[in-house]
Amino acid sequence: MLYLKKINFEDAEEEYKAIKSMPAQENGFENKYHDVTKEEFVNEIIPKLLKNSEGLDLTNGYVPDTYFFLWDDDKIVGLFKIRHYLNDFLRKGAGHIGYGILPEYRRKGYAKKGLVLAIEKCKDIIKEDEIYLSVHKDNPASLRAQLGCGAFIVGETAEEYLTKIKLRDNHITFGFRDLRRDDWKRIPQKKVIVEDEKNELFEGKVCFLEMQKVESPLSVDSPIGKVTIADNNYKNLIFAPKGENWWLTVMFDDQDNLIESYFDITRTNDFSNSENPYFVDMKLDVCIPNGHEPVIMDEDELKEAYEHGLITKEDYEKAYNIANKIISTYNSHKEDYYEFVYNLYNKYRNR
Repeated sequence: MLYLKKINFEDAEEEYKAIKSMPAQENGFENKYHDVTKEEFVNEIIPKLLKNSEGLDLTNGYVPDTYFFLWDDDKIVGLFKIRHYLNDFLRKGAGHIGYGILPEYRRKGYAKKGLVLAIEKCKDIIKEDEIYLSVHKDNPASLRAQLGCGAFIVGETAEEYLTKIKLRDNHITFGFRDLRRDDWKRIPQKKVIVEDEKNELFEGKVCFLEMQKVESPLSVDSPIGKVTIADNNYKNLIFAPKGENWWLTVMFDDQDNLIESYFDITRTNDFSNSENPYFVDMKLDVCIPNGHEPVIMDEDELKEAYEHGLITKEDYEKAYNIANKIISTYNSHKEDYYEFVYNLYNKYRNR
Protein backbone atom coordinates (compact mmCIF):
# COMPACT_ATOMS: atom_id res chain seq x y z
CA MET A 1 0.00 0.00 0.00
CA LEU A 2 1.21 3.48 -0.89
CA TYR A 3 0.84 6.25 1.69
CA LEU A 4 2.36 9.49 2.96
CA LYS A 5 3.58 9.61 6.55
CA LYS A 6 4.76 12.69 8.39
CA ILE A 7 8.39 12.68 9.54
CA ASN A 8 8.69 11.15 13.02
CA PHE A 9 11.16 9.64 15.47
CA GLU A 10 9.80 6.11 15.23
CA ASP A 11 10.90 5.74 11.59
CA ALA A 12 14.12 7.73 11.96
CA GLU A 13 16.34 4.87 10.74
CA GLU A 14 14.51 4.49 7.41
CA GLU A 15 13.99 8.23 7.05
CA TYR A 16 17.71 8.87 7.43
CA LYS A 17 18.57 6.24 4.82
CA ALA A 18 16.15 7.91 2.43
CA ILE A 19 17.59 11.37 3.06
CA LYS A 20 21.12 10.08 2.43
CA SER A 21 20.14 8.33 -0.82
CA MET A 22 18.67 11.48 -2.38
CA PRO A 23 21.06 13.99 -4.03
CA ALA A 24 21.60 17.30 -2.28
CA GLN A 25 20.32 19.18 -5.33
CA GLU A 26 18.64 17.72 -8.39
CA ASN A 27 16.10 19.09 -10.87
CA GLY A 28 15.20 21.91 -8.51
CA PHE A 29 14.57 19.67 -5.49
CA GLU A 30 16.79 20.72 -2.59
CA ASN A 31 17.71 18.09 0.01
CA LYS A 32 19.34 20.29 2.64
CA TYR A 33 20.06 17.37 4.96
CA HIS A 34 21.91 15.07 2.60
CA ASP A 35 25.24 15.56 4.41
CA VAL A 36 24.12 15.48 8.05
CA THR A 37 25.14 12.65 10.34
CA LYS A 38 22.58 10.24 11.73
CA GLU A 39 23.01 11.75 15.17
CA GLU A 40 22.36 15.25 13.81
CA PHE A 41 19.33 14.02 11.90
CA VAL A 42 17.73 12.42 14.98
CA ASN A 43 18.69 15.00 17.60
CA GLU A 44 18.50 18.22 15.58
CA ILE A 45 16.78 17.88 12.22
CA ILE A 46 13.68 15.89 13.17
CA PRO A 47 12.86 18.17 16.14
CA LYS A 48 13.45 21.23 13.96
CA LEU A 49 11.18 19.98 11.16
CA LEU A 50 8.43 19.01 13.57
CA LYS A 51 8.51 22.50 15.08
CA ASN A 52 8.56 24.11 11.62
CA SER A 53 5.42 22.16 10.72
CA GLU A 54 3.72 23.91 13.64
CA GLY A 55 5.01 27.32 12.54
CA LEU A 56 7.64 27.45 15.30
CA ASP A 57 11.34 28.41 15.15
CA LEU A 58 11.11 29.40 11.49
CA THR A 59 14.16 30.87 9.79
CA ASN A 60 13.54 34.43 8.56
CA GLY A 61 11.82 34.35 5.15
CA TYR A 62 10.61 30.74 5.52
CA VAL A 63 7.02 29.53 5.88
CA PRO A 64 5.69 26.52 7.82
CA ASP A 65 6.14 23.26 5.94
CA THR A 66 5.62 19.58 6.64
CA TYR A 67 7.87 16.74 5.51
CA PHE A 68 6.07 13.60 4.38
CA PHE A 69 7.85 10.43 3.35
CA LEU A 70 6.21 8.35 0.65
CA TRP A 71 6.01 4.73 1.77
CA ASP A 72 5.25 1.65 -0.29
CA ASP A 73 4.36 -0.88 2.40
CA ASP A 74 7.51 -1.03 4.56
CA LYS A 75 9.95 0.92 2.37
CA ILE A 76 10.39 4.63 1.71
CA VAL A 77 10.35 5.52 -1.99
CA GLY A 78 10.12 9.31 -1.96
CA LEU A 79 9.87 12.58 -0.04
CA PHE A 80 7.22 15.32 -0.33
CA LYS A 81 7.46 18.75 1.29
CA ILE A 82 4.22 20.70 1.64
CA ARG A 83 4.46 24.43 2.39
CA HIS A 84 1.41 25.65 4.26
CA TYR A 85 1.20 28.98 2.41
CA LEU A 86 3.29 31.02 -0.01
CA ASN A 87 5.30 34.20 0.18
CA ASP A 88 6.21 36.21 -2.93
CA PHE A 89 9.40 34.24 -3.47
CA LEU A 90 7.68 30.85 -3.36
CA ARG A 91 4.76 31.97 -5.53
CA LYS A 92 7.20 32.82 -8.33
CA GLY A 93 9.23 29.66 -7.87
CA ALA A 94 9.09 26.53 -5.73
CA GLY A 95 5.39 26.78 -4.85
CA HIS A 96 3.49 24.69 -2.30
CA ILE A 97 4.95 21.25 -3.00
CA GLY A 98 8.49 20.01 -3.49
CA TYR A 99 9.11 16.35 -4.09
CA GLY A 100 11.69 13.80 -5.07
CA ILE A 101 11.70 10.07 -5.67
CA LEU A 102 14.62 7.96 -4.46
CA PRO A 103 16.88 7.09 -7.43
CA GLU A 104 16.25 3.34 -7.27
CA TYR A 105 12.46 3.82 -7.46
CA ARG A 106 12.21 6.22 -10.40
CA ARG A 107 10.30 5.50 -13.61
CA LYS A 108 7.82 3.35 -11.70
CA GLY A 109 4.98 5.87 -11.44
CA TYR A 110 5.69 6.90 -7.84
CA ALA A 111 5.90 10.64 -8.60
CA LYS A 112 2.36 10.88 -9.93
CA LYS A 113 0.89 8.54 -7.30
CA GLY A 114 2.69 10.41 -4.54
CA LEU A 115 1.55 13.74 -5.91
CA VAL A 116 -2.06 12.54 -5.87
CA LEU A 117 -1.65 11.75 -2.16
CA ALA A 118 0.09 15.08 -1.52
CA ILE A 119 -2.79 16.97 -3.14
CA GLU A 120 -5.17 15.26 -0.72
CA LYS A 121 -2.95 16.36 2.19
CA CYS A 122 -3.00 19.91 0.80
CA LYS A 123 -6.78 19.99 1.07
CA ASP A 124 -6.40 19.75 4.87
CA ILE A 125 -3.32 21.97 5.19
CA ILE A 126 -3.74 24.77 2.64
CA LYS A 127 -6.54 27.31 2.87
CA GLU A 128 -6.41 28.43 -0.79
CA ASP A 129 -8.34 26.67 -3.55
CA GLU A 130 -5.26 26.10 -5.68
CA ILE A 131 -1.65 25.08 -5.25
CA TYR A 132 1.46 26.21 -7.10
CA LEU A 133 4.35 24.02 -8.19
CA SER A 134 7.43 24.30 -10.39
CA VAL A 135 9.32 21.86 -12.55
CA HIS A 136 12.61 22.01 -14.41
CA LYS A 137 12.17 22.02 -18.18
CA ASP A 138 14.73 19.22 -18.54
CA ASN A 139 12.68 16.99 -16.23
CA PRO A 140 9.77 15.96 -18.49
CA ALA A 141 8.88 12.96 -16.29
CA SER A 142 8.05 15.29 -13.40
CA LEU A 143 6.11 17.65 -15.67
CA ARG A 144 4.13 14.71 -17.00
CA ALA A 145 3.31 13.65 -13.42
CA GLN A 146 2.02 17.14 -12.60
CA LEU A 147 -0.04 17.36 -15.78
CA GLY A 148 -1.57 13.98 -14.99
CA CYS A 149 -2.76 15.39 -11.67
CA GLY A 150 -4.52 18.35 -13.26
CA ALA A 151 -1.68 20.87 -13.43
CA PHE A 152 -1.58 23.57 -16.08
CA ILE A 153 1.30 25.85 -17.00
CA VAL A 154 0.83 29.45 -15.83
CA GLY A 155 4.31 30.84 -16.47
CA GLU A 156 7.94 30.01 -16.94
CA THR A 157 11.50 31.10 -16.23
CA ALA A 158 14.60 30.28 -18.23
CA GLU A 159 14.91 26.94 -16.40
CA GLU A 160 11.46 26.07 -15.08
CA TYR A 161 7.76 25.90 -15.84
CA LEU A 162 5.45 27.30 -13.17
CA THR A 163 2.29 25.25 -12.77
CA LYS A 164 -0.92 25.40 -10.80
CA ILE A 165 -3.44 22.76 -9.69
CA LYS A 166 -6.97 23.49 -8.55
CA LEU A 167 -7.49 21.55 -5.34
CA ARG A 168 -11.17 20.83 -5.77
CA ASP A 169 -11.59 20.73 -9.52
CA ASN A 170 -8.61 19.09 -11.16
CA HIS A 171 -10.29 16.56 -13.44
CA ILE A 172 -9.18 18.39 -16.61
CA THR A 173 -5.72 17.33 -17.72
CA PHE A 174 -3.42 18.61 -20.45
CA GLY A 175 -1.63 16.10 -22.67
CA PHE A 176 2.11 15.57 -22.96
CA ARG A 177 3.99 13.92 -25.81
CA ASP A 178 7.66 13.50 -26.63
CA LEU A 179 9.10 13.32 -30.14
CA ARG A 180 10.44 9.77 -29.97
CA ARG A 181 7.18 8.55 -28.41
CA ASP A 182 9.00 7.04 -25.44
CA ASP A 183 5.82 7.94 -23.52
CA TRP A 184 3.77 5.53 -25.67
CA LYS A 185 3.98 2.17 -23.92
CA ARG A 186 1.78 0.58 -26.58
CA ILE A 187 4.87 0.14 -28.78
CA PRO A 188 7.33 -2.43 -27.34
CA GLN A 189 9.39 -2.58 -30.53
CA LYS A 190 10.07 0.34 -32.84
CA LYS A 191 12.51 2.02 -35.21
CA VAL A 192 13.22 5.71 -34.63
CA ILE A 193 15.13 8.27 -36.72
CA VAL A 194 15.43 11.89 -35.51
CA GLU A 195 16.95 14.63 -37.67
CA ASP A 196 16.92 18.40 -38.19
CA GLU A 197 14.89 19.65 -41.15
CA LYS A 198 14.42 23.13 -42.60
CA ASN A 199 12.61 24.61 -45.58
CA GLU A 200 10.38 27.63 -46.28
CA LEU A 201 7.47 25.98 -44.43
CA PHE A 202 9.21 24.23 -41.54
CA GLU A 203 12.21 24.41 -39.23
CA GLY A 204 12.78 22.01 -36.37
CA LYS A 205 13.11 18.31 -35.61
CA VAL A 206 11.51 15.47 -37.54
CA CYS A 207 11.06 11.95 -36.21
CA PHE A 208 10.37 8.89 -38.35
CA LEU A 209 8.68 6.30 -36.15
CA GLU A 210 8.08 2.78 -37.38
CA MET A 211 5.87 0.74 -35.06
CA GLN A 212 7.44 -2.64 -35.69
CA LYS A 213 5.27 -4.21 -33.00
CA VAL A 214 2.33 -2.89 -30.99
CA GLU A 215 0.58 -4.50 -28.04
CA SER A 216 -2.83 -3.92 -29.65
CA PRO A 217 -4.22 -1.83 -32.52
CA LEU A 218 -5.48 1.65 -31.72
CA SER A 219 -8.57 3.13 -33.39
CA VAL A 220 -9.72 6.71 -32.77
CA ASP A 221 -12.49 9.05 -33.83
CA SER A 222 -11.80 11.22 -36.86
CA PRO A 223 -13.92 13.54 -39.03
CA ILE A 224 -14.59 10.56 -41.33
CA GLY A 225 -15.39 8.04 -38.57
CA LYS A 226 -13.26 5.49 -36.76
CA VAL A 227 -9.75 5.06 -38.15
CA THR A 228 -6.89 2.82 -37.04
CA ILE A 229 -3.76 4.87 -36.41
CA ALA A 230 -1.50 2.32 -34.68
CA ASP A 231 -0.80 -1.29 -35.59
CA ASN A 232 2.14 -3.50 -36.51
CA ASN A 233 4.36 -1.81 -39.12
CA TYR A 234 2.39 1.45 -39.11
CA LYS A 235 4.53 4.57 -39.34
CA ASN A 236 4.47 8.18 -38.18
CA LEU A 237 6.30 11.19 -39.49
CA ILE A 238 6.37 13.63 -36.56
CA PHE A 239 7.28 17.31 -36.89
CA ALA A 240 8.39 19.36 -33.86
CA PRO A 241 8.73 23.00 -35.02
CA LYS A 242 10.87 25.54 -33.20
CA GLY A 243 9.27 28.81 -32.16
CA GLU A 244 5.75 27.63 -32.94
CA ASN A 245 2.72 26.43 -30.97
CA TRP A 246 1.78 23.38 -33.01
CA TRP A 247 3.06 19.84 -33.52
CA LEU A 248 2.32 17.66 -36.53
CA THR A 249 1.95 13.88 -36.78
CA VAL A 250 1.46 12.39 -40.25
CA MET A 251 0.25 8.80 -40.02
CA PHE A 252 0.77 5.93 -42.47
CA ASP A 253 -0.49 2.34 -42.45
CA ASP A 254 1.53 -0.84 -43.04
CA GLN A 255 1.07 -0.44 -46.82
CA ASP A 256 2.52 3.10 -46.76
CA ASN A 257 -0.88 4.68 -47.34
CA LEU A 258 -1.30 8.10 -45.73
CA ILE A 259 -4.08 7.95 -43.11
CA GLU A 260 -4.26 11.52 -41.85
CA SER A 261 -2.28 14.59 -40.83
CA TYR A 262 -2.91 15.66 -37.23
CA PHE A 263 -1.88 19.06 -35.86
CA ASP A 264 -1.85 19.45 -32.08
CA ILE A 265 -2.12 23.08 -30.96
CA THR A 266 0.41 23.32 -28.12
CA ARG A 267 0.99 25.36 -24.98
CA THR A 268 4.71 24.91 -25.45
CA ASN A 269 7.23 23.03 -27.57
CA ASP A 270 10.26 22.34 -25.39
CA PHE A 271 13.69 21.58 -26.85
CA SER A 272 15.62 21.19 -23.56
CA ASN A 273 16.57 17.74 -24.85
CA SER A 274 17.38 18.43 -28.49
CA GLU A 275 17.13 14.74 -29.42
CA ASN A 276 13.75 14.27 -27.81
CA PRO A 277 11.71 17.50 -27.60
CA TYR A 278 8.25 17.40 -26.06
CA PHE A 279 5.05 19.41 -26.09
CA VAL A 280 2.20 20.24 -23.73
CA ASP A 281 -1.10 20.49 -25.58
CA MET A 282 -3.71 23.25 -25.60
CA LYS A 283 -6.90 21.21 -26.13
CA LEU A 284 -7.43 22.13 -29.78
CA ASP A 285 -6.42 20.17 -32.90
CA VAL A 286 -6.63 20.24 -36.67
CA CYS A 287 -7.18 16.92 -38.43
CA ILE A 288 -6.75 16.41 -42.17
CA PRO A 289 -7.89 12.91 -43.23
CA ASN A 290 -6.28 11.86 -46.50
CA GLY A 291 -8.39 13.13 -49.38
CA HIS A 292 -10.56 15.36 -47.17
CA GLU A 293 -10.62 18.95 -45.97
CA PRO A 294 -9.10 20.13 -42.66
CA VAL A 295 -11.35 20.05 -39.59
CA ILE A 296 -10.86 21.79 -36.23
CA MET A 297 -11.37 19.26 -33.43
CA ASP A 298 -11.80 19.17 -29.62
CA GLU A 299 -13.36 22.63 -29.43
CA ASP A 300 -15.46 21.56 -26.44
CA GLU A 301 -12.30 20.62 -24.52
CA LEU A 302 -10.72 24.02 -25.19
CA LYS A 303 -13.92 25.76 -24.10
CA GLU A 304 -14.09 23.70 -20.90
CA ALA A 305 -10.48 24.55 -20.04
CA TYR A 306 -11.26 28.25 -20.54
CA GLU A 307 -14.50 28.17 -18.54
CA HIS A 308 -12.69 26.47 -15.63
CA GLY A 309 -10.01 29.16 -15.59
CA LEU A 310 -7.20 26.87 -16.71
CA ILE A 311 -6.36 29.06 -19.70
CA THR A 312 -6.80 32.77 -20.33
CA LYS A 313 -8.95 34.47 -22.96
CA GLU A 314 -5.71 35.24 -24.79
CA ASP A 315 -4.76 31.55 -24.72
CA TYR A 316 -8.21 30.61 -26.02
CA GLU A 317 -8.10 33.07 -28.90
CA LYS A 318 -4.48 32.25 -29.74
CA ALA A 319 -5.32 28.56 -30.09
CA TYR A 320 -8.01 29.36 -32.67
CA ASN A 321 -5.74 31.79 -34.49
CA ILE A 322 -3.06 29.10 -34.81
CA ALA A 323 -5.58 26.50 -35.98
CA ASN A 324 -6.99 28.85 -38.62
CA LYS A 325 -3.50 29.81 -39.78
CA ILE A 326 -2.62 26.11 -40.19
CA ILE A 327 -5.70 25.55 -42.33
CA SER A 328 -5.06 28.66 -44.41
CA THR A 329 -1.40 27.75 -44.99
CA TYR A 330 -2.30 24.17 -45.85
CA ASN A 331 -4.94 25.26 -48.37
CA SER A 332 -2.49 27.69 -50.01
CA HIS A 333 0.41 25.20 -50.19
CA LYS A 334 -1.33 21.84 -50.46
CA GLU A 335 0.86 20.47 -53.25
CA ASP A 336 4.05 21.69 -51.57
CA TYR A 337 2.91 20.16 -48.30
CA TYR A 338 2.38 16.66 -49.67
CA GLU A 339 5.53 16.79 -51.78
CA PHE A 340 7.54 17.68 -48.69
CA VAL A 341 5.87 15.00 -46.56
CA TYR A 342 6.25 12.18 -49.10
CA ASN A 343 9.86 13.10 -49.89
CA LEU A 344 10.79 12.88 -46.21
CA TYR A 345 8.75 9.75 -45.68
CA ASN A 346 10.41 7.92 -48.56
CA LYS A 347 13.83 9.08 -47.48
CA TYR A 348 13.43 7.71 -43.97
CA ARG A 349 11.53 4.49 -44.66
CA ASN A 350 14.15 3.31 -47.16
CA ARG A 351 16.98 3.51 -44.64
